Amino acid sequence: MKRTLLATLLFVAPALAASPAWALDADDWEAPAAEAAQAPSADASDTAAPDADDPDALPSLDDLLAKKAQDTAATWSGPGPAPKRGYPWFEHHGYFRLRLDGFYRAHLGTNVHADGRTVNSSSFAPPLSTNVVNKPRGEDWIGGANMRFRYAPTVHVSPALSVTAEFDVLDNLMLGSTPDFDPDRPDAPFAALSRSQQPTSGNRFSGKDAVSVKQAYATWAPFRPNDTRKFLLEFSGGRMARHWGLGILENDGQDLDADFGTYVDRVNLLTRLWGVYVELGYGWVASGPSSATSVQPYGEPYDLTNQDDVTDIALAIFQKPRTDAERQARFNRLVVRNKPALDWGVYLVYRSQKMDIVDTLDGSWYPSQVGKYDTLTLESRSAWMLTPDLWLKLEWKPSAKEHVRIEFEAAAVFGRIDRVPRYSWGGTAQGWQRDGDAPLDILSYGMAIEGEYTRGPISTGLHAGLASGTDTPYFGYRDQSNFLFDRRVTKLRSFYFNPDYKVDQLLFRYGLGTVTDAVYIKPFVQYDLFEGDRDALAGRLELMYARALQSEATPGNNPNLGVEIDVKLFYEEKGVFFAGFDWGILFPLKGMNVTADYGCAPGANGQPTQCHNARSARWAMSVKGRFGVMF
Repeated sequence: MKRTLLATLLFVAPALAASPAWALDADDWEAPAAEAAQAPSADASDTAAPDADDPDALPSLDDLLAKKAQDTAATWSGPGPAPKRGYPWFEHHGYFRLRLDGFYRAHLGTNVHADGRTVNSSSFAPPLSTNVVNKPRGEDWIGGANMRFRYAPTVHVSPALSVTAEFDVLDNLMLGSTPDFDPDRPDAPFAALSRSQQPTSGNRFSGKDAVSVKQAYATWAPFRPNDTRKFLLEFSGGRMARHWGLGILENDGQDLDADFGTYVDRVNLLTRLWGVYVELGYGWVASGPSSATSVQPYGEPYDLTNQDDVTDIALAIFQKPRTDAERQARFNRLVVRNKPALDWGVYLVYRSQKMDIVDTLDGSWYPSQVGKYDTLTLESRSAWMLTPDLWLKLEWKPSAKEHVRIEFEAAAVFGRIDRVPRYSWGGTAQGWQRDGDAPLDILSYGMAIEGEYTRGPISTGLHAGLASGTDTPYFGYRDQSNFLFDRRVTKLRSFYFNPDYKVDQLLFRYGLGTVTDAVYIKPFVQYDLFEGDRDALAGRLELMYARALQSEATPGNNPNLGVEIDVKLFYEEKGVFFAGFDWGILFPLKGMNVTADYGCAPGANGQPTQCHNARSARWAMSVKGRFGVMF
């Protein structure tokens, strides 16, 4: 026994001496060690303290758990305490991504010509060679590439003050979109003779600035203790990305494959009481015309009226790890003690608008408001919306090779708009003409659940979601029309997932634009050659079935939308590098067909009239290559 104990001490002592945890203050690991020491024992004999007089006595279970907590803390992958340095100092984050896309018949082959324009049941535009002025050339394959460089620095002015920004350079720039040619140039009058690529800003092909600023806000944290429960207080204000839960309502767009993002102009007050966070925010959704003019670009602009402002008030109550100490405690609970952890949150947003702006010159309620004053008039809108959201997340690591995650989010929108401008079709000569107002009641809801189980290199699980829809031809995130042009819509029931919450590669992402008026179910299985958390070399297979809730809204007047198979192969070094290949095939069902009156102008009775032949949707395929370098 003495020999065994001596060998154990000789093995453990060098490891403890070399452990980085011993270079830190004892207070830094006080909470994890205390939690490990309080772990329940199997029985009294296991937890009996060793006899100090008996040199052969074995350590107790509490001693072993405390030792495990200390060893695990030394290898924890968290950021740890901020290094000591002078202020101000910069924290750098961002990524560069390159995406190569190929689509085979993503428009589903349903494109028809209706009243002099091309329509189809997919929001993916058909090839230009099939529009109303070109003869069909049998082009089904569309390929290309795009890039983005995102830089998101944080300037730490002092321990309590910081400023964060986010810049997108060449944001989703399509490669080859800015060729250097011009018909008036003798050296390069057309694209085949282009010698270079032009800068995007001011380019007639791009229409986008070379650099776009997505975020800029300041944070002041006068009370930010390095523990898990003491009083915390933070103020923040500016334009900032927002994310809540799974991201079906508000999604910050920080994923490497994201394209949209929820950015809000808001001031927030965040506090923590007894381990529970409470956040109160006031946001400016729209402020209307200002004093800014194109004649005088300088000076401080001010709002010309508060009557047309769209504002919201947000309240969030939640519990999840935010500080480094909380993340360390969570790691200790999950990995060291193998106990389940529950995160939760309740989110409530109230939005309102009293009046809106109308331009008396053309009657539009969305005028170009820069430099205008005497032609703008106020009209009543009387709009309000209340959006509650519930989020739950359960994690558990029963053993070193097992991981369980179940995450759920449900949201709803209640509201009413007393005066909604409505338009009617005045024929080809007059087009759409405003002919009055009508109220609109709003009641929509959506939910999503993600469940997955990992054991060693194999992960399997089920994702499912639901979004309500309106029972009239008003379908998709990028549909042909909306309730402004359909008087039949008096109750808006359509809920839209944030487009950055991606569930597939074709049907919802490109066919509809996002999840709406649908329920889907998606089982998956994944195999990873590397079992560690820091890197992965994996393959993933997903199978999804989607069905519409309101079949009257679908182009084919049928609830069955489609079946999709997605395959992903990727290598990832977490937070550093990503390379992946995605392949997807969609088998659209009758709901994605095109009826003979789809997209046609309404007749004398207000109903669409048949103006083309019906078309059946055909299978589609996509291939993607994604590369990212993160920092």
